[in-house]
Amino acid sequence: MRVLVKVAKGVGEFVGELVGEAILELLGCLLVIGVLFGVGFLVVQGMRVSPAGTVTAGGLFVLFAGYGAVQFVRGPERRSKGRLAAAAAVTFGSLLVLAFLALSCSCWWS
Repeated sequence: MRVLVKVAKGVGEFVGELVGEAILELLGCLLVIGVLFGVGFLVVQGMRVSPAGTVTAGGLFVLFAGYGAVQFVRGPERRSKGRLAAAAAVTFGSLLVLAFLALSCSCWWS
């Protein structure tokens, strides 16, 4: 009887972990797809209102994320101090996480 209880607990833990990972994968994919659609919607609406302003804002965002990449890659002793550098590094880190989530999302390959 004890063996059956141990087996049942093991199977229950396995199924619980499997379902939990599937839900987290689904939430990650929904986050990435939502962000992509949101950014796409904002770009389309911005291009309708002001194409030059949208391109300028996009270019400034790319420059800001690039500055964050420089701060992210530098060692802790060479990293710039201040809120701007920290915000840029966090922005780059967020973009990096979203890119890895987008690449690992199985919804693109199915």
